[in-house]
Amino acid sequence: MQALSSSAVLQLFGFLIGLSSSLDPRDPNVCSLWESYTTSVKESYSHPYDHVTEEPCSDPRTSITYKTAYRQAVKTEYRRRYHCCPGYYESGGSCQPRCPCQNEGRCKGNGVCACLAGWTGAICTEQCPEGRFGKNCSEECVCHNNAKCDPLTGRCQCREGFTGNRCNEECPAGTYGQDCKGVCNCANGARCFNIDGSCFCEPGFSGPQCRNRMCAPGNYGMHCEHKCLCEEKHTLRWEDLNISV
Repeated sequence: MQALSSSAVLQLFGFLIGLSSSLDPRDPNVCSLWESYTTSVKESYSHPYDHVTEEPCSDPRTSITYKTAYRQAVKTEYRRRYHCCPGYYESGGSCQPRCPCQNEGRCKGNGVCACLAGWTGAICTEQCPEGRFGKNCSEECVCHNNAKCDPLTGRCQCREGFTGNRCNEECPAGTYGQDCKGVCNCANGARCFNIDGSCFCEPGFSGPQCRNRMCAPGNYGMHCEHKCLCEEKHTLRWEDLNISV
């Protein structure tokens, strides 16, 4: 009897949990089904027993009579169970859409993802194509000199030798390379190439850093075709000055 009573309590507790579901049946994303459960009940029945009547000068007579008795029985009941429809999951008392969205994309339901800025595609696995950025890749990049555009912010990532917000400026004089961090090493007024730091020598000079004179003493020019008009005894030679730029 004690075991039956404990079972009844547990069944009743489970039933109350089902009734207290926090899901709103009016939510279009909430589905339901009927499920069975059992409870232990006390039922009455007519219990037969023999009734013997004795009368003087006669044999005893036996008759069957009935009286009300009680017993434990198991009863099957049915209830409606609410749950989230396929494609949704329960969170905070409501049914949220379930999607395979990647890169922190937000599920809008029915397998449709809302991608964060910089991402696109059915499940947000593709970065914005070259030249586009932002939400839904709707913004157009404005970067020059083959600079790359950040698909999230649109910021330009300059190539070697260029600087500025749009990468439309060459490195300042005397610098070169990525982010203009290289320091030029060119002599005799040579100009430094902003990309790799190579030197463009002035007429009359040669070598990697333009330190070598091409013309014989007393000559100058692109092809050393000009004569210097300086008095030799009053003139210092260029290499004696040890000047570098």
